[in-house]
Amino acid sequence: MDGPSPPLFVPGLFLRVLIIVMFAVLVTFVVIYLVSGPISTVDTTGTLICTPIVAYLVHLWLAPMDPIDHE
Repeated sequence: MDGPSPPLFVPGLFLRVLIIVMFAVLVTFVVIYLVSGPISTVDTTGTLICTPIVAYLVHLWLAPMDPIDHE
């Protein structure tokens, strides 16, 4: 691979993406609760595990391709 590689973690971007993904999950849970009733513990646990993973993947997709040089 030629040239510098993109950053694997940008903390500020990850935090913003995590907040947006958590808001989307909350809205989705409210809609599901209104449509079908109570949500099981398994659904909540799976969502708590998957939310940061999805946020990290979106963060990688949105991360700048060129690392910032601080030299």
